[in-house]
Amino acid sequence: MSTVLRSIFSIFSGKAANLLISLVFTPVLVRIVSQEQYGLYVSVFAGFSIFALLAKGGLFDATRKVIAENVTEQKTVSETVSVSLIISIGYGVVAVSVATIAMLIGVVPSRYVPFVWILLLAVVFGNIFSIVRGTFYGQQREHVAEILHVGRRVFYVVVGLTVAYIGYDLQGLFAAYSVSFVVIGIFGIAYVRRHFEFSIPSIEKIKEHGPEVATFGGFQLLGGVSAAFLYKADILLVEYFRTSTATALYNSAIVPAEMIWFVPSIIQMAFLQHTASLWAEDDIEAINEQIRTGVKYSILALTLFGVGLFALAKPFLQVYFSGNYVAAADTLRLLILGTFFFGISRVIVPVFQVTGWVRHTELMTFGALLLNVLLNVVLIPRYGIIGAGLGTSISYVMLFVGNVGIWFYSPFEVVPLRWTIPFVLAQGVFAVVFLAIVSIVEVSSLVSLLVFPPLGLVLFVGINVIFGYLPVQVLRDRVKAITKQI
Repeated sequence: MSTVLRSIFSIFSGKAANLLISLVFTPVLVRIVSQEQYGLYVSVFAGFSIFALLAKGGLFDATRKVIAENVTEQKTVSETVSVSLIISIGYGVVAVSVATIAMLIGVVPSRYVPFVWILLLAVVFGNIFSIVRGTFYGQQREHVAEILHVGRRVFYVVVGLTVAYIGYDLQGLFAAYSVSFVVIGIFGIAYVRRHFEFSIPSIEKIKEHGPEVATFGGFQLLGGVSAAFLYKADILLVEYFRTSTATALYNSAIVPAEMIWFVPSIIQMAFLQHTASLWAEDDIEAINEQIRTGVKYSILALTLFGVGLFALAKPFLQVYFSGNYVAAADTLRLLILGTFFFGISRVIVPVFQVTGWVRHTELMTFGALLLNVLLNVVLIPRYGIIGAGLGTSISYVMLFVGNVGIWFYSPFEVVPLRWTIPFVLAQGVFAVVFLAIVSIVEVSSLVSLLVFPPLGLVLFVGINVIFGYLPVQVLRDRVKAITKQI
C-alpha cells in the first residue's frame, strides 16, 4: 500500500472511530440535558473552540509540515519538536492570561464565565497535545496520533456523560473535557519522549527553527480562525439574535450536515504532509494525480452521504435527536447543499497551502467569513435558523468558487470539463432515483433509516460501476490492500 493510502487509511480509522463516538454521544446528551441546556452547551463550545484555535497558533499544521519536509533528518525533527513545544506552551500561557483578564473586567458574558474557568485548563494541555499529534503526522505515523485522539474522546465522552447524568450537568461535561486533555497530553508527551531526544531548546535553536514554525503557523492560523468562525459564527449569531432553544435546533442541523465531510476531511488531513514531501521533490505530476484522485473520491462520498441525508433529513432528526428537533429538517437540507461544495474545497486547499499559495487560500476563507457574517446578520433576525442555513450555504459555495479560481492560476492541472460533466451527471442520476424512491415509499422514521441507506448504497455503487467510476477490479484491489494492512 502506498504511503498516502496508508495515511488515508490510518486517518479514516481514527475519523470513523470518532464519528461513532459522536453518534453515541450526541443523542445520549440531548436526552440527559434540556434543549435549552444543549443550546447553551453548543454556544459555549462554539466560542471556546475559536479561542482554543487562536491559542494553538496554527502549530499543528506547521509542525507536521516542517517535520514532513525533514523527515530523514532525525536531529532536525527532534529540534523542531522541542521548539514547537516551547512555542505552544508560550501561546497557551498568553491565551489563558488574556482570557482571565477578559473575565475579570467583564468582557465575557456572565452566563459563560463559570464554564470558561473550567475550560481554561484545556488550553495549555490542548496545545501540547496538538504538537504531539503534529509530530506523528509529520512522520506519516498518523495511526499513533489517531489512537491518542480517539483515546481522549473516549475519556471525555464516558466521564462527561457519567457526571452529567448524576447531576453535574454542563459543569461536569466541561470538566471532563479539560481533564481529558491533561491526561492524554501528559501521556502523549511521554510517548513522544520515547522516540525523540528533545529537551528545552537553546536560544540558537529557537532562532533557527522558530521563525519557520511560527510563520507558517501564523498563516495557517489566519485561515484556521476564519474557517472556525465560518463554522461557528452562525451558531453564535443564532444564540445572539434568538434563544438557546433555537441554537439547539440549529446545531441539530449543523452536526449531521458536517458529517458528510467525513471522507474529504480525511483526505485533507493526509494531503498536507504528503504534498509537502512531493513539493520538496518537485514532483508536480504526482501532486496533480493526488488532486484528481482526491477530488473524485470526495465527490463520490459527498454524493452518497449528502443525497442520503438530504432525503432522510426528517427521519434522521426524529430518531437521532428526538421529535423536538424535527423542525430543523429544512435548515439541514439547506446546509447540505453548501457543505457539498465546501467538502470539495477541503481537498484542494491543503495542496495550495504548502506550495506557496497559503496567503491566497486564507484570504479566500476570510472573505467567505465576512460574507457569512453579513448574510447571517441580515437573515437570522428575519428568518431564524432557515436564514442562518441559507447564509452559511451561500458563503460555502462562494469559498468553493474562490478556491477554484486559485486552482486556475496555480501550477497544478485543473480537472477537465470533459471528465467532470459526465461524472457529475452520473451522480445526478443516483440523486434523482434515490430521492424519488424515498418520496414515493412511506414508512416510519425508524424503518426509513434501516431500509433506505443500504438500498441507497447498492444503487450508488451500481450506477457508478455502470458508468465506470468505480471499477470493480480497483475496488477488489483496494479491499485486498486494506485487509492486508489490517
